[in-house]
Amino acid sequence: MLPGSIGLLQQYLQGQTPLIDAGTLPAPTEAPLLTLGERLQAIVRNELPGGRFLVQIKDQLLDLNLPRNTEPGTTVELEVVSASPTLRFALLQGDATPRPATTLSSAARVLAELLRPGEGKPAGVDPVPLMARGAAPDAMQLAARLTQVVNDSGIFYESHQADWARGERPLQALMREPQNNLPEAREPVSRDAGAAGGTGDGRLNDAKAVLGQLVQRQLDTLDQNGIIWQGQAWQGQPLRWTLNVEAADEHAAATDDAQLKRWQTRLDLDLPRLGSVSVVAELQGGRFNIRFIAPSDETRAALQGGQPALAARFAAAGLALAATPAIVDGPDE
Repeated sequence: MLPGSIGLLQQYLQGQTPLIDAGTLPAPTEAPLLTLGERLQAIVRNELPGGRFLVQIKDQLLDLNLPRNTEPGTTVELEVVSASPTLRFALLQGDATPRPATTLSSAARVLAELLRPGEGKPAGVDPVPLMARGAAPDAMQLAARLTQVVNDSGIFYESHQADWARGERPLQALMREPQNNLPEAREPVSRDAGAAGGTGDGRLNDAKAVLGQLVQRQLDTLDQNGIIWQGQAWQGQPLRWTLNVEAADEHAAATDDAQLKRWQTRLDLDLPRLGSVSVVAELQGGRFNIRFIAPSDETRAALQGGQPALAARFAAAGLALAATPAIVDGPDE
C-alpha cells in the first residue's frame, strides 16, 4: 500500500504544496470527521517542540508540521488530501515560505490536465445489474460477472496490453475496456461547425473527462491497494463493492500464495426493508470472518435472527466461519 502517495502526487501536479501531516497528541483526542477535498479554516493555537504546532480544526486540536515561520494566533486554510491511514492536508493559504517555481515535464503536464476536476458523469458506475430482480443468487454466475467487471474496468489496461503482446489475452477482451471505447474526437465535415467549438471539441472534452476518470481510478487503486466498483445489485438497487488484499507479513508479501494473504470484500447497500446495511467478509487461511454494520436496531435484530440460516449456507458450501458473525451499529474502518 502507498499511504497518501496519490494525494501527494496530485497536490504536486496541481502546485498546491506544501503538504501538512497530522501527528499524535500526548492526550487522547478524537479526530474530527473530515472528507477528502474538504477545505477548512484552522487556527494555530501554540507552538510545540520539534517545530510543530498545535492547531484547532472543528473544535479539535491536532499536531501539525506547519512551516516554521508560522505564528500562533494566525489562521491558515487547509485542504484534506488524505484521511486514512494518515491525516494529511495541503496548505492553501498561510504564512508558508513561497516555494520556488517548478517546471513540469510534458508527461506530468498531461497527467495534471487529466486529473483536473471537470464536469462529467461519475466514474466507475456500471449501468448493468449483477443479477436479475427476484432471481435466486447463483454464486458461479456472480463470480463470473464480478471477474468480468474487474477485467473490463480499465484499471489494469496497461497490464492487459502486456498480456496481449505475449499472446496471453485475446484482442477482443482488450477492446472491451473503456480506453478503447472513448468518445470520438474527430469532428464531422460540416459548414456549420460553429465558432463556439463544434461537436469535435465536445467529443474531445468528453474523451479527456473519461480518461481523467480512468487515471483517477487507477491511482486510487494503487493508493488504497484495492478495487472499488459502483453499480446495481439488481435493477434499481445501488451497490458499492470494494475488494482489498493485504499481506499478513513480509513473507506473504513476497509470495503469490493466496492462502498467506488476507482478502477483504465489502458490500454497501440501502435495502428497501432493512435499510442501510454493510457486509464485510475477510478470508485468510481458508477461514471467513463476517461483520454486518447496520445503524437500525430493527435491522440488527433481523440480521441476528438470520444467523442460523447463514451458518447453514456456509456449511452447505463447504466454507468455514472462523467465528460467529459480528453485528455492529457503527462505521467499520
